Amino acid sequence: MPRRLGLPSVYLAAAAATAAATAVPLAMTPASGLTARPAVTEPTRPYIVIARSRAAARDLVGEVRWRVRRYYTAALPGFATFLSAAELAALRADPRVRTVEPDRQIHPMPVRRPAHALAGGGTGAGVTVHLVDSGVDAGRAEFGDRAWRAFDATGGTGRDCTGHGTQVAGRIHAAAPAAGIASVRTLGCGGSGALADVLAGLDWIRRHVRGPSVAALPVDGAGSPALGAAVRSLVRAGVFVVGAADSGECRIGPGGAAYTAVVPHLAAAAARHLERTPDANPAIVASLLNCTSAPGAIRQNPSRALNLLMHNGGL
Repeated sequence: MPRRLGLPSVYLAAAAATAAATAVPLAMTPASGLTARPAVTEPTRPYIVIARSRAAARDLVGEVRWRVRRYYTAALPGFATFLSAAELAALRADPRVRTVEPDRQIHPMPVRRPAHALAGGGTGAGVTVHLVDSGVDAGRAEFGDRAWRAFDATGGTGRDCTGHGTQVAGRIHAAAPAAGIASVRTLGCGGSGALADVLAGLDWIRRHVRGPSVAALPVDGAGSPALGAAVRSLVRAGVFVVGAADSGECRIGPGGAAYTAVVPHLAAAAARHLERTPDANPAIVASLLNCTSAPGAIRQNPSRALNLLMHNGGL
């Protein structure tokens, strides 16, 4: 069970190390031999760059031509950076680069209550649910010792400013009370967060995940190639990933993640199933939870309708 005596300090140390490793790795030896970045004469904007391989990502970051903000090494090969128009064109033409997309704001998504409580036994014992959200007030009595602040991509202490993550965690805990809930904070006190920070959270999970695990993402992110790549990486690593959708019915996206409007409910159901079969493949878990393959529109873009959910109220 990931939540044992002494483990929170291990998580905090890992979080600090990851924050240092993913934020502006300027100490890397420049692969190009350059000793300083050229002066910026054009306006720059934030972008996410996905390389074709980890070696390509290391080479690109090492060239010190880009104002790197975050460097991803586990969930996907790439980095977050600021680019001028000329630099953007150069990277898009570089054969080492798979995609370049603008960084943007990610918002918490409303999640519905299920029509019925989970049937059958199980408490989620031995399973960790990584909650990618606004943080969790882990000290609340309802959680006991089952929730902790694992990582804060925003550079804070993991405190939940908005309450969204804590409410989602409360619903997961109510349905799977013995599951551990690792708070992976990626949204700030303003209620939203950067895509770069969400990717840092998924990168942290991919690097530190151990044992049967669920990743719950009650956030938007429609159409992001980088987010899709990071989610697929977690699924390949054996993590059951559940993201937000506009329907309470469980649908499986093209990368193997499940999408539903009742994210806490499905995350808890997965934890209870993994308690019994900890080595189960995420696709098998999804099928046993009555998830179905998404139809064409969702298959092309599994979170296409997520933004519509923002107008339907909160938790």
